[in-house]
Amino acid sequence: MKKWRYASGQLGLTLVSESFGTYLAFFYLEKLGLSAAFYALARTVYAFWDAVNDPLFGHLSDRTKTRLGRRRPWLLLGIPLFLLFYILVFWVPEWARSPAVLPYYFAVGIVLYETMATVVWTNYGALFPEMFRGLSERAGAAALKRGTELFGLILGIALAPLVYAQVGFLGMALFFSVLALLAFLLFLPGIQEDPRAESGLGLRESFRLVLANRAFWVVALVGLLFEFGRMVIQTGMAFYAKHSLGLPEAATTFLFAAVFLVALPSVFLWGRLAGALGGKRAWRLAHLLMGLAALLLFLPQSLFPAILVGALVGVGFAGVRVTGEVVMAKVIDLDAERTGTRREGAYYSLVGLLGRASGALVGLSFALLGPLFGYVSGENPGPNPGLAFRFLVAVIPGVAILLAYFLTAFFPHEIKE
Repeated sequence: MKKWRYASGQLGLTLVSESFGTYLAFFYLEKLGLSAAFYALARTVYAFWDAVNDPLFGHLSDRTKTRLGRRRPWLLLGIPLFLLFYILVFWVPEWARSPAVLPYYFAVGIVLYETMATVVWTNYGALFPEMFRGLSERAGAAALKRGTELFGLILGIALAPLVYAQVGFLGMALFFSVLALLAFLLFLPGIQEDPRAESGLGLRESFRLVLANRAFWVVALVGLLFEFGRMVIQTGMAFYAKHSLGLPEAATTFLFAAVFLVALPSVFLWGRLAGALGGKRAWRLAHLLMGLAALLLFLPQSLFPAILVGALVGVGFAGVRVTGEVVMAKVIDLDAERTGTRREGAYYSLVGLLGRASGALVGLSFALLGPLFGYVSGENPGPNPGLAFRFLVAVIPGVAILLAYFLTAFFPHEIKE
């Protein structure tokens, strides 16, 4: 039951975060007419604030001492605000839709939302190494966690086009917020923390030790490249379906369903592979598979071939998710043995920082479409938007994830039971 309750938190986070990350650009660029250049600028500027708040919130969480524990108070505060700001991003009143106001509404909205996302994701992730110990238990918990994540992706991404086609983007946000709240209400009573786990290190010393950890840097950089690649695929999929495959918007559902319905059972296969091959070898294999599959997205000319390639992407995606959880937990265990303190918050905050920094890279990828292909916005798509979005969802993420695969070779530890 402990694993199920923890995994339900992943479901709530996924419903909100992935629908936000996947359809934010489509909503503001295609529906409201925000320029791709300003979208890129706003995401890049936010990355600087993220560079401050991620480490700060992670350190404060590690240092928190209350009768409720270290992580629980932050989650009780952060989750309601996380859901509220998510709704506000998709609630754009008429007065905010004018070209003079929309860019500022967008910028403020994503700053508020992403700040609360930092608080919730950091504290949720920090619970994993503390609640689950040993390769077998962690592989099983990671498989279940990623299984519920994929269920959230099916709802929050694959079905989202059908939802917003019927009730609009605000209706979509309200619907997913209610589902996420129910998942969080199941998750919160199941939190288990070790009352002896704490960190007495100051901010500078804590992060000095983290940043001096070679294994952490390998995991963090691999994670950055993977998050960048998969966010480009997810963010660009609706554009890819419309411009590259010539499909109606609702067909995006079938493309995402191909990825996530195949990935869902694959997480349990990867959980077993991690135990059989060792965490590092399975981690490397998953990155290689997904990187090659991403490049193949350049080829399809119609829905059915795109579905087949999407299924292959789903297998690789599931593998990276499951094995990455095991590898990161190993990094934290080794650090705790060396330093005598458990600082999950510091580690997960920096991983989260790099993951969210990938959002700025996604914005810059969209900005490239202007000078390379002439794409400005949905109102001015340029001479060849089909080629532009093939390049976006295949070449950019494929190269990024294959680069991540080569970096995995530098992880200095084998991971056995």
